[in-house]
Amino acid sequence: MPKGMNMLSLLVLFSMLLMIGLTFYVQQPIIPQLVSLVMLIASALLFRATIRESSKAGLLAAFDEKLPGSLLMTGPYSVVRHPFYSSYLLLWSGWAIGTWSPWSLVPLTAIIITYWVAAKGEEQKFASTAMAEEYAQYKARTGRFIPRIFGRG
Repeated sequence: MPKGMNMLSLLVLFSMLLMIGLTFYVQQPIIPQLVSLVMLIASALLFRATIRESSKAGLLAAFDEKLPGSLLMTGPYSVVRHPFYSSYLLLWSGWAIGTWSPWSLVPLTAIIITYWVAAKGEEQKFASTAMAEEYAQYKARTGRFIPRIFGRG
């Protein structure tokens, strides 16, 4: 398993323990709970669609040092370049909102940075493959984690 993936696993474990504690020991208003629930459902639906789309592609794990061997541009990949990470970010953001605690921003920030670093590294690897030009065009029309609505950004 790549070293970065080991670090990510530890971050996720720490974050889960903190979020579980906040969920059960901090009083949350109903509106953040409902927003959280919607985001968690959206995360699960996106995750499932991404699994369905990528099941035969042989994608690499986060922080893998190997160069990518395939490029997916269909299903959720048609609007975001990293739909797995998008689903994870939806989950963690929703959970942070649901806890209604400023302490949830600590792991959320660490997770956002970690997935951003992983995605950036994966995108740089595409520049070293025969798919570099195709990926550059794909990158110009899709968002990293959220759909691109207006031009570049």
